[in-house]
Amino acid sequence: MRTHGRPRALVVDDQEMIRLLAARVLCDGGWSVETAGGVAEALALRPLGFDALVIDTRLGAERGTELLAALRLDDPLVPRRCLILSGASTDPAPDDVAVLLKPFRADDLLDAVNRLSGRPTVDDDPPGGGRQRRTG
Repeated sequence: MRTHGRPRALVVDDQEMIRLLAARVLCDGGWSVETAGGVAEALALRPLGFDALVIDTRLGAERGTELLAALRLDDPLVPRRCLILSGASTDPAPDDVAVLLKPFRADDLLDAVNRLSGRPTVDDDPPGGGRQRRTG
């Protein structure tokens, strides 16, 4: 799954700006990232080969949970590698999948994706070294 030592993430969101921003945050955090705007585009990228899947709940007329359900048929453990982005607390998400509510900060996204793969998060950095979490 890894490309040149970098873990791979797939960001699936119908809003191009969100895809680009998420991809940049993850790339800056050490991930190799590909993006898709919908379910068919994501499936064409063979999402089960990625270390992390970041999927928006609403993909235009489609639902990110439809993509997750399709992937779960081939790999019942795929929820462990998924992060659902949700703009509303009422958007349905399976109980066994991590959820990040919008709006979120860049550090929150990177931390959530790093947790999926067991990579260190901003909070795990030693005091006085590494990246610092911004407050306020």
